[in-house]
Amino acid sequence: MKKMLAIILTVSFFMLIENNTYANLLEQKLDESTLKELLNRGELIHLEEENGKLKHIDYAILIDAPLDKVWHVITDFENYPDFIPGQKACKIINKQGNETIVESAVEFKFMGVGSTVNYTTKYILNKPELIIFDTKKNREIGRYKFIPIDEGKRVVLFRTKEVDRDNFTGVVKILINKKPEIEFSLYLSPLRINMKAIKERAEQS
Repeated sequence: MKKMLAIILTVSFFMLIENNTYANLLEQKLDESTLKELLNRGELIHLEEENGKLKHIDYAILIDAPLDKVWHVITDFENYPDFIPGQKACKIINKQGNETIVESAVEFKFMGVGSTVNYTTKYILNKPELIIFDTKKNREIGRYKFIPIDEGKRVVLFRTKEVDRDNFTGVVKILINKKPEIEFSLYLSPLRINMKAIKERAEQS
C-alpha cells in the first residue's frame, strides 16, 4: 500500500495496471485525509488486466458538492442527455421500490468511427450506494459509492465498472479485434468523461 500511495502522490493522474492481482479501491479503506490528499491532485484510477485484456475499472473523483446533490444528479436518469456527452436518449420504463429500469442509447466515437449502443439497465438505489445491473445478462456491471468528507460539504465519488466486450459491434468491434491495445481508451475515456460531467453538473450553483 505504501508503494502505491507514493506513486499516486507523484502525479496528478494515476493508472495502475496489474496482472491477476485485484485490489478494489473501495476495499482499501483509505482514511479521509489520505483520500483528500490523493484526489486534490487529480483522479484516482485502477485498472485490472487479465491475459492482456482489460477486465475491471475503479475510478474515484472528488466533487465539491454535498452527497444529496451528487445523488440527485446521478439518479436524474432522464436528463442524462442534457449533460453527459454521447448520451442520446434515456428513459425510465419501470420504477418500483428502490429499483429503476432505464432504456438508454449511447453514441461512442473513436478514430472517426461511431457506434450507437442501445441497452436496458437496472439501478438499485441504496443510498449512499447505487448498484448497476445488465438486465439481459442479469448481473452486476458496476456501482457508485458516495463517501462524504469535510463534514458533508464534499463527496468522494467512486465508480466501479466491469468490462463487457459485447457492448461494441460493427466496425468498432473489428478495430478492437485487430488492435486490442485501443480497448483501454474505448472503456476508460467514456467513464472519465461521464464522471467529470457528473462532477461539473453537481458543482453548478
